[in-house]
Amino acid sequence: MLKRMRTYLGVIFAIFARDVKRVLRNPVALVIALGMIVMPSAYAWYVVAANWDPYSNTADVLVAVANEDAGADSPETGHLDVGAQVVAQLHDNHEMGWEFTDAEAAINGVYEGRYWAALVIPKDFSEDFASVFTGDFTQPTIDYYVNEKPSSIAPKVTDAAANAVEAAVNENFVKTVSEKVVETTQKVGAEAEEKADAAEGSLTAGVRSAKETVGETRATLEGLVGTVDDTRTSVARADDTLAGLQDDVPHLLEAIGQSKELLAKARSTVNEYGTALSKNATDGALQLSSAAAQAQRALGTVSGDVAAAEAATNTALATAEGLLADNKTLVSDLTAQAGAAGADPAIAQALSEARAANERLTTTTDALRTASDDLASTADSLETEASALDTAAQSASETIRATAATFQDSVLPDITTSLDSLVEACGTLEGALRGLTPSLAEARAILGQLSDTLTSSETSLSTTSDSLGTMETNLEQSLTGLTALQNSATVKDLAEYLKADPGKIGAFMAAPVALDTQLVYPVKNYGSGVAPFFTNLALWVAGFILMAMVKLRVDPEGLPKFTAVQAYFGRWLFYVVCGLAMGLVCCVGDLALGIQCESPAAFIGAGLLTVFVDVNLMFALAYAFRHIGKAIAVILLIVQIPGSSGMFPIEMMPDFFQVIHPLLPFTYSIDAMREAIGGFYAMDYLHDMLLLGLLFVPLGFAIGLGIGRCDFNLNLMFDEKLGATDLLLAEPVTASAKAAGQTPARYRTRTLVRALLNIDAFRQALIARAERFHRAYPVLRRIGWVALVAQPLVTFAIMVLVHADVDARVMMLMAMVVGVIVVDTYLIVISYLDTNLAHQLALANLSTEELQKRASGQIGGDSA
Repeated sequence: MLKRMRTYLGVIFAIFARDVKRVLRNPVALVIALGMIVMPSAYAWYVVAANWDPYSNTADVLVAVANEDAGADSPETGHLDVGAQVVAQLHDNHEMGWEFTDAEAAINGVYEGRYWAALVIPKDFSEDFASVFTGDFTQPTIDYYVNEKPSSIAPKVTDAAANAVEAAVNENFVKTVSEKVVETTQKVGAEAEEKADAAEGSLTAGVRSAKETVGETRATLEGLVGTVDDTRTSVARADDTLAGLQDDVPHLLEAIGQSKELLAKARSTVNEYGTALSKNATDGALQLSSAAAQAQRALGTVSGDVAAAEAATNTALATAEGLLADNKTLVSDLTAQAGAAGADPAIAQALSEARAANERLTTTTDALRTASDDLASTADSLETEASALDTAAQSASETIRATAATFQDSVLPDITTSLDSLVEACGTLEGALRGLTPSLAEARAILGQLSDTLTSSETSLSTTSDSLGTMETNLEQSLTGLTALQNSATVKDLAEYLKADPGKIGAFMAAPVALDTQLVYPVKNYGSGVAPFFTNLALWVAGFILMAMVKLRVDPEGLPKFTAVQAYFGRWLFYVVCGLAMGLVCCVGDLALGIQCESPAAFIGAGLLTVFVDVNLMFALAYAFRHIGKAIAVILLIVQIPGSSGMFPIEMMPDFFQVIHPLLPFTYSIDAMREAIGGFYAMDYLHDMLLLGLLFVPLGFAIGLGIGRCDFNLNLMFDEKLGATDLLLAEPVTASAKAAGQTPARYRTRTLVRALLNIDAFRQALIARAERFHRAYPVLRRIGWVALVAQPLVTFAIMVLVHADVDARVMMLMAMVVGVIVVDTYLIVISYLDTNLAHQLALANLSTEELQKRASGQIGGDSA
């Protein structure tokens, strides 16, 4: 096993040794090989040296400055000429090639290309500058002209210079305004300071007065709370009185009803007596004594009835007078409440109704008193009449008629009238009492509402009193704060500020913040910063040079029999050794130029791994796909230049390049070199080296050994087609094949077996298939060429008609490239089918002996 491996590897090294000897034995080849090794390095060194420190030469970049400023006068600043100040500052600035001229020459110089940019200060620049002090703000402007056509970098440099001028003007503006503001503030502050004591004293007195007023108001509210509480007590007492009166009204009505019944009975008795007296007047003379006695008894009965009526009337009168007294007390209480401050309107309404009830009770009392007097008078009259009757009866019967007539005409009407008056008085009193009942209920309801209102008012007054208490406390604190403010450090600091230097304050306000830059992994010059990118470009170019100058196929001259894999690694070894020599020379040359490098060994190691990966990948692409592989290598270079973050941060690139960034070899090789140049962080260098090797070295082997062995006939077709032009470079077929007129194409074993078993049938089937394909081949090829031409035209037309952003345009271009690759693949496939059919027809035309020889040679493993 070991011997076989040694033999196997010995063939590979034999191929490599023969290639090296061929170069060393040929002086011209040796010179070319040495030049090939140095050529990519020259590119890297040249570009790095050219970009060593370009920003230190900006003094040669001409920028015209035209000052048209006429100046301005301001009461705050005096005469102001900002344009002259800007020019004076630029005279002391040697970072750019400032050239001072007039506006016309400056602008024309930019258009002519004599100046990269121009700054034109207008004539009203200072006037606009001073507008800040008048309140009529006008933005001062400097006209900036820049020519972006000759260079994409120069405008960025001139933009930075213009921004620096703008910053200087702004700084001067802030400084001037700040000085004037401070001067004005100090002037006003001095005047304010003179009045400060008086103002503070006045403010303190005002706060103290407000505090005292709030205290007095609070005391008044507390007194009002007591008044409201007393009123609530009076209202409750009045409600109790009205409730008692409501309870007495039914008893009064019952007493009045009884009085009316008694009066009606008395009137009936009087009427009956009068009737009987009139009827029996004539006959009564004879029975005078008996009649007198009867009359005496009748008068006694009447007198008793009248006395009973008088007693009932007096009882009603006493009750009415009691109600009147209570009502007067209620009126007095309500009058006192209605006169108090903040009285509720319900009190006034209750007072009005109580007074009306008082008037009605007074009328009723007067009527009862009159009735009582009338009843008393009637009772006296009855007694007098009884006495007179008795006397008359004793004196003479003659007076009976006269007495009866007198009684009928005078006494009886008076009694009847008196009784009628009493009945009427009772009716009036009854009506008054019945009207008083709803009034009492309404008055009690009003008094209930009044009690609720007074309760709510008492709560509101308590809340207001509490709020005033809080206000009084706050005023006390404010008074204490004002007193402390008069002796505070802030007032003293303000006094110190009023004595500060306006110039120093203006300078501070113009640049209040200083930027303290802390360099992390500093790189001393621009050339060192771009060295990783251009070194990677040079090492990728090294692979191109090898593909262009060194053959891929191994001829068998002077070598033992070898397989395709041995041929691959034998020529691969020559490519890799040359590439490593290129990488070593390039990296050592970078260090010799003087680029910054924290670890030269790590830098060289990164360069060697980079060139190994690049050469391995490009050799595999060229071996597997010939010219297509070389084109793929070119595409990879094109994609890696913007997609590897070599010159700009990848975040600044379109989205497409940000997506492919982790998939490119340059990404990891550039980062590894930057670690060696700027300094290491953790395991980043090792991480980048491992990803570079583990991702792309196996990929190269997979392409070269996998795909390369499967597309032999495709590559052979390219070699034949390109070689037939006698113009384009191609791998030649072997000399023996050329001499014999044979094609070195490889066939599937199944095809060879079919040809050996039945040559005629195999030939006829191939001829039929070839005829069908050749009829369609021109149309298929024409479709491919039309698609190849139309697709870019359509893509560019869409890009012109559709106003898309950069990302969308990049995606359109990439889609176009993919489409072109697809169409090219289509054309290659149909061309390959055409060539393959021709090869199979040539195979079918071979004799049996020739077929057997071809089959044994292919199955036995022909040389590659």
